[in-house]
Amino acid sequence: MSLVWIYYGNDYRKATDLNPNQVILMIDNGCDGVSKLINYAVNNVLHAGSYRGATARIYRGGNDEELVHVFVDMADGNREVMIIVSRNPADTLFNYYTSASSENILECNYGGK
Repeated sequence: MSLVWIYYGNDYRKATDLNPNQVILMIDNGCDGVSKLINYAVNNVLHAGSYRGATARIYRGGNDEELVHVFVDMADGNREVMIIVSRNPADTLFNYYTSASSENILECNYGGK
């Protein structure tokens, strides 16, 4: 069974407040769906109320592995958060960074909030 993982800084943690199936549905809805995950990252991971802008790279791998790599532009600098849906987040990270196929990656840009 896949779980939702948050990677921020040098720390992995399970996101027990996110349902893997709901996160997959958000990712499957492309940039519109991922905007909810950006709000989650800003509010619950970065503990901030606002941001200047954000970019998300959506990776869809095989075997129910998906990853959203979020770059958030905040008043005090840039932050990077990854939201991973996978049985093995380390393998998903490896596959994301070594994927030769750009068709597995979608990039989205968002204004601030």
